Amino acid sequence: MSWILYGVASPAVFAAVNHLDAHIVNKQVKGPEAMPLYTAIVVFVLSVVAFLAAGLPNLGLSGAVITLSGFILMMAYVFYFRAIAVGDAAFVAAMIQVSALFTLVLSVVFLHDRLSVARWVGFFLIMGAAIALSLKSVDGKLRLGKAFWPMMMANLCWAAAAVLVKQAFATRTFLPILAYEGFGVALGGVAIASSRSVRQAFRTSIRESGRRVILLVFANEGLSFLGKALFFLGISLGPVAIVSALGGVQPFFSIGYGYVLAFVLPQVFPKPEGGRDLLQRLSLSAVLVAGIWLCR
Repeated sequence: MSWILYGVASPAVFAAVNHLDAHIVNKQVKGPEAMPLYTAIVVFVLSVVAFLAAGLPNLGLSGAVITLSGFILMMAYVFYFRAIAVGDAAFVAAMIQVSALFTLVLSVVFLHDRLSVARWVGFFLIMGAAIALSLKSVDGKLRLGKAFWPMMMANLCWAAAAVLVKQAFATRTFLPILAYEGFGVALGGVAIASSRSVRQAFRTSIRESGRRVILLVFANEGLSFLGKALFFLGISLGPVAIVSALGGVQPFFSIGYGYVLAFVLPQVFPKPEGGRDLLQRLSLSAVLVAGIWLCR
């Protein structure tokens, strides 16, 4: 049952990516606008490698659909980097799990999946936990955090991409799908590069960031690609629903990484919240996992 290991390894990798993204956006590159272009460059290069390793596969119409899913995935990255610029990594890791909720809704609408009682319960558990995680006290009043809506948009895009690519695994192996989706991400990068402000932010980041920072950015984007490859590999070997549900453990990895990084590199990574706030976040993350498992 190696698919279980892949299913758990993927969120473990993505949790590390979230922390490095938060550090890069807030401490190094200083802004989210340029980051999607770094993603597009790295994903394109690695997708070419995957395409060659798969033997130059021609997926026909399926390839076009998978490429479209990659294009939508790039739009998700745009919103994700906006969220990571204003929210901490552990919160973003938890909110990523809401994509399961949007995937469920889109599957019902477009794939005519049926909602069982368990899925309805999971639906409300996920949404309730997501809103509770996002609430912040401002002047004595509870308000949604700044990262909430960007993450909702990112989750919607991730879900749309997942629904498009979902059927491909019935007849294809993971490597060609990984390559074609990566080409879509690269096309999305070309699309957002049409914005003058994005190009300016990218040029500024190249000019002002040192070689070490640029290498860190590219290495982290490569790590993100590895996380996606592990996820696709898990789906290709095991039940899609259960492998997807295993992604719910990502918030727990993220919270653990936060403490480890703060202990090892206190001058770089801030000490995460503790005590009551930590217990609350762990409890709500557990509710998220329960909801995702019911929706699988």
